[in-house]
Amino acid sequence: MKGLLRNNFYTVCANAKIFSGFMLLLGIFAVFLGSQSFLISYVMIGIVGFSVNAVAVVKNEFTSKWGKYKLTLPVRRADIVKSYFINQMIWLLIGAVFAGIGVALSWVFHGSLFDYHIDILTMFALGISISFFLGAVFFPLFYLGGEERSEVFLVISLLSAVGIDLGIVTVINDLLEPGIVTMLTGAALLIVFSYAAFCLSFLVTVKIFSGKEY
Repeated sequence: MKGLLRNNFYTVCANAKIFSGFMLLLGIFAVFLGSQSFLISYVMIGIVGFSVNAVAVVKNEFTSKWGKYKLTLPVRRADIVKSYFINQMIWLLIGAVFAGIGVALSWVFHGSLFDYHIDILTMFALGISISFFLGAVFFPLFYLGGEERSEVFLVISLLSAVGIDLGIVTVINDLLEPGIVTMLTGAALLIVFSYAAFCLSFLVTVKIFSGKEY
């Protein structure tokens, strides 16, 4: 299992280094400008962007035939799938760290750019939730449809994740009165629902992958 995780991590690293450079430049602009909308964009791009890089590792491995070679190793298919899900969580955390540093530096130089400090929490909750839903949709689709359609599956997964979160936020806002409690409830539900979907997707993906023949 450790070998699988290490391999996945290093496979993502090549693209992640380039994306990290982009995030560094974008972060400098975000801190320098002191714009609320630009800072929100930076947080979303950071958290979701690293997650996109992480899920793309599956496609890269099957393109290079390494994904199929893994099947000849003394590892269970469930462990292979688990390594992809854990890998995404690791890179999601890395993206959150980038975003957190950007927000912290912006706060140091410009003070809080939000009406309520709690807005920062909901912003991070939304990014994390989109990332979880992204993986939850992508992995089952990938193993069902095959690596040839992985690009379109990635687009579908990202759009689905955004749409699901918008739906959750809309329902919460319609049912509850505006205020701090509603914001906290919304943030908590985004994380809970998306993580539950992520865990359920793991079970579904293992089931699909276990029945595949190559």
